[in-house]
Order: sequence, then structure tokens, then C-alpha cells
Amino acid sequence: MEDLNKLTPIELQKMLNDTKTSHDSLKEEIVQDTKEVDRIAVIINEKLKKLENIEQQYVALIEEMNNR
Repeated sequence: MEDLNKLTPIELQKMLNDTKTSHDSLKEEIVQDTKEVDRIAVIINEKLKKLENIEQQYVALIEEMNNR
């Protein structure tokens, strides 16, 4: 970080604007990434439900085979 005392008011304003722009951009990226994580979580949960159903069916089939 440079010595801010040496900067002119215009330079300070430019740095301030650039910093705010960077902040806002990164914040928006984080929001988008969070939405993507939420979307993937929904897909994973759906697959986990299917997996549970398949496992239950597998156990039922094994039990039926053992009873014969």
C-alpha cells in the first residue's frame, strides 16, 4: 500500500472509485458462485433421494432372494 498522504485529492478519488468497483465486482461474483452452489446442492439432494430409493430396493430384493 502506498503512502496516501502523497496523493492528490483526484488520485485519492480515482483509487476510491477503482477500489469500490473491484469490491462490487467481487461481491457480485460471490453472489453468482453462491447461486451456483445452491443449484448444485439441489441436484445432489435429488440424486441422494434416488440413491436411497435404489438402496432400499436392493435390500428388498436381497431379502426376497434369501426367503426363497
